[in-house]
Amino acid sequence: MHCPQLPAEQSLPLGERRFEKAAQQLGQDVLLRLIIFVLYVLGFPRELIARLCGYQVPGVKTLVDRVFSQGLEGFVDRRKIKTLPEVKPVLITRGGNHQQIHLLDKVIVVPDQDRLTKKVISVTLTEAGLLSNAEGAQFLGYTPQAFGRLRERYRQKGGLGLIDQRKGQKSELKVTPEVKAELIYQVCTRISEGVPFSSEDIWAALNERFPEKKISPRTVRYHLNRLGFPRVVKKN
Repeated sequence: MHCPQLPAEQSLPLGERRFEKAAQQLGQDVLLRLIIFVLYVLGFPRELIARLCGYQVPGVKTLVDRVFSQGLEGFVDRRKIKTLPEVKPVLITRGGNHQQIHLLDKVIVVPDQDRLTKKVISVTLTEAGLLSNAEGAQFLGYTPQAFGRLRERYRQKGGLGLIDQRKGQKSELKVTPEVKAELIYQVCTRISEGVPFSSEDIWAALNERFPEKKISPRTVRYHLNRLGFPRVVKKN
C-alpha cells in the first residue's frame, strides 16, 4: 500500500485539533496505540515508530502482537481499568423469625418454619444463576452435596421434587404443596427476569398448570400477601 510522505501532506494545526478531539473520545493512551499500529501497518519500521511516539522498540512489538491476537481489545491497557465492585442481584437478610430475600428491587419475606417456600426460592434462584450452590445450601442449612441432590430432584420432578414426602406435608385446601411450589416459582422467575406481573398473571398461570383445582384470585392474593407482596407487583 502506497503511503504519501507525511511531512509534505500534513497540516499540523488541523492535525492538532483532530488529535485533541479524538483523545477526548478515546483517551490519549488508546489514540496513541492506534497511531502506532496504523504506522506499523503502513510499513514504517518499529525503530522509527518508537522514536516518534516515545515508545521502546519492544513495547511497539508487544502492542502489535497484542492487537493481532486480541483484536480491538488489544488497544486497551487492562492494567489501568479499575475493577468495579460486583453488585449481587440477590441479598438475603434476617429479621426476627423470618428471612428476607432482596431480589433486584423486590423483597420476599419467608418465615423460618416455611421450609417449602425456602426450598423453592433457593433452588429457583440457584438454577437461574443468581445464587451459587453454596449460597443456596447455606440459606437452607444444607450441605452443598445435599442441596445439589435437592436441585437434581427439582430438575426431574419440578416443584413436586421439593416436597418432603417423609413428613407428609399437609395440604392447605386447594393450595397443596405442589401448587404452592408452583406459585413461588412463578413469582421468583418473573422477578429474576424483570418481567412485570400482577396477581392475575400468577392466578392464570396456576390455573393453567392445575385446571382441576379451580384456584380463585382471592386465594392467590392471600398467598402472595404471605410472601410479602401486599398488593403484588403492578404492571407498568
